[in-house]
Amino acid sequence: MNCLLIPDAKAYIRFHDLTGTGPAIVMLHGLGSASSVDYPTVTHYAELRGHRFVLPDFLGFGFSDKPKSFDYSLSSHAKTIYLILRSLGIKEINLFGHSMGGAIAVALAAAHPELVMRLTLAEANLDPGIGQISKTITEQTEKRYVTEGHMRFLRRIKAELPNSPSFGAYAGALAMADPIAMYRSAVGLIQGTVPAQRELFLSMRIPRAFIFGQNSLPDPDVEGLKSQGIQVLIVPNAGHGMMHDNPEGFGQALMQSFYL
Repeated sequence: MNCLLIPDAKAYIRFHDLTGTGPAIVMLHGLGSASSVDYPTVTHYAELRGHRFVLPDFLGFGFSDKPKSFDYSLSSHAKTIYLILRSLGIKEINLFGHSMGGAIAVALAAAHPELVMRLTLAEANLDPGIGQISKTITEQTEKRYVTEGHMRFLRRIKAELPNSPSFGAYAGALAMADPIAMYRSAVGLIQGTVPAQRELFLSMRIPRAFIFGQNSLPDPDVEGLKSQGIQVLIVPNAGHGMMHDNPEGFGQALMQSFYL
């Protein structure tokens, strides 16, 4: 695992850089998760094997440092990813973001359009203030979430473990997440970006795709995004945690979004 000092945060962000050929595939994780948990399996998918992957854990999550002074806004998270890519000398990427990572991916692509060749989102936060988890978190004060709410949330996820493989993976990542990072990142999702993520995403002139888990449907964005020229893909037998529910189906959808 690699690390990079983020000077403004006085903290190290950690990431996997799996060398390979072709443009790097950069994969960003959701709220409470970690790329080091969510994505190693997909790098072995037959059609993607041999490509370069960059899998960062955002500051506050996974194996990265958890600075208390960082604001954990969408734009600040996006800046840390840009700094990783600049440090690696990477100038063109295929960018993927899941859930909160999708909102951060949009912010990164909007800030650095010369960098992103293709953008794929999976059940991403396109509209501020509608994510149920982030709304539940931010209905509390930061102090209350840090002292009580985070452990309640973790117990709730662990109680769901028998129902889905994705809950088992998420519980492990959530146990490593910093409560302050969770809270402030949730605030960032509620606040969104200006212009909003949806407006930014729809206005881009690069190839774009949006992935849903079959169990998350119906969703009005399936037809809505198609009407805007966005490629829509569905992972069968999977919900929001599609990379764990159906790794093979997720890998196939990712490959289709980048190479068809």
